[in-house]
Amino acid sequence: MAPIPAPGPDHGEAPASVSQRLLWMIQHYRADFGALSCPLLCRIRGPVELDRLRDALDAVARRHASLRTTFRGRGARLTQVIHPPRPMPFEVRDLSTAVDPDRLLSQEMVEELARPVLVDEWPARATVWRLAADQHTLCLNLHHLVTDAYSTGVLLADLAACYDDPDRPTGDSWSYARFARWQHDRLRGAELDRQRAYWRDQLAGGQSPRLGQPKGARPGGPAVAEAGFPPDVLPAVRELAARIGTTPFVVLLAAFCTNLHRHTGQTDVSVASMFANRSRPEVRETVGLIANMVLLRTPVDPTASFLDLVRVAHRTAVGALVNQDLPVQMLPAGAAPAGPGRPDDVVFNVMADLARTATVRDVTFELQLPVQLGSRFPLEQTVVPIGVEPRAVLFRADDRMSDDVAADFLQGYVRIVGEGANDPARRVADLACRSTGHAV
Repeated sequence: MAPIPAPGPDHGEAPASVSQRLLWMIQHYRADFGALSCPLLCRIRGPVELDRLRDALDAVARRHASLRTTFRGRGARLTQVIHPPRPMPFEVRDLSTAVDPDRLLSQEMVEELARPVLVDEWPARATVWRLAADQHTLCLNLHHLVTDAYSTGVLLADLAACYDDPDRPTGDSWSYARFARWQHDRLRGAELDRQRAYWRDQLAGGQSPRLGQPKGARPGGPAVAEAGFPPDVLPAVRELAARIGTTPFVVLLAAFCTNLHRHTGQTDVSVASMFANRSRPEVRETVGLIANMVLLRTPVDPTASFLDLVRVAHRTAVGALVNQDLPVQMLPAGAAPAGPGRPDDVVFNVMADLARTATVRDVTFELQLPVQLGSRFPLEQTVVPIGVEPRAVLFRADDRMSDDVAADFLQGYVRIVGEGANDPARRVADLACRSTGHAV
């Protein structure tokens, strides 16, 4: 077991984490890797005071050193440079007099998220759009090297707390630099060998989903499609998960594998997924790039019941959870599933079911999904969120799916989730009936 590192200084230099070094390398050697923004996007309703909001953002950056961390060097010498607190770059744009403020906001949001965050200069900038006296939207645009999707929930809670009281005491979570030192110690020696052996055995003989062979980037740019779940579906998902002692993620994963079987005919599929990688309680409230991508290999038996497939997916997810410290990019040579593409060509995610709203001083902060950002992966399906207005979102960056096929894929998934959760004794083959599907 890795020793517990001592707390480090609030500013100065620190080694980059394993995840930061991998991301730094990937973004420099893969021209198709896509945007590297990972923003906190929230709608603000109520009589917000912009000066107080600016002070709250500065207070959040004082709490979380990641928001004032730049980088220098490369490879094993990549170094975090943690700066003393300074005012957050902060811009207010008034759209309230526009004919259609929401449409203009969407346009400007696309432009903001397309503009790179220059992490060697500063990792964060904040933009506030005023739509009406009591309607604003905030984009705290962060480079992915200093945050991840889970961190947005932490940031939302802290933003609301600091808006209420900028001097509110902080918790006792680890700093990100402290986590990075612990991670380096953990991924050495026997523990590294154990996790490599697990993934080598788990993925041996696996297959990536054969969802068509793309000829290039999707004409017209990346596409986003969404489909909502009927009101009774996700309560049924939670009930089924509780019945067998698993999580809603596992049920939703089993449905995704069923849908992949419907479209490809494959009975062994491996998909990538981002895991929060926060098993230590000391990092539950830490802001930083902690999440790792893992591969979920799930055998699909068409003659089995959906309930049986959920149990198989449960074993897959538990194994990945225990071995999530080792990201896909550090898999042993030859361990990745067979297929024409990369292991991260098809990604399945479920957003964490965290508190997505916070109200202080008659002002409500509501977390939003930045769909304008798209995905840096060729095909990514995300279920967001479990609690409020649940829906499935499909991002496509290449041309392996036509619009019609993508729509059928998404609608088929929603149907499979509902039918499988409400009648888990049904055979996978019946749920994956291909008569309404499109071969891809």
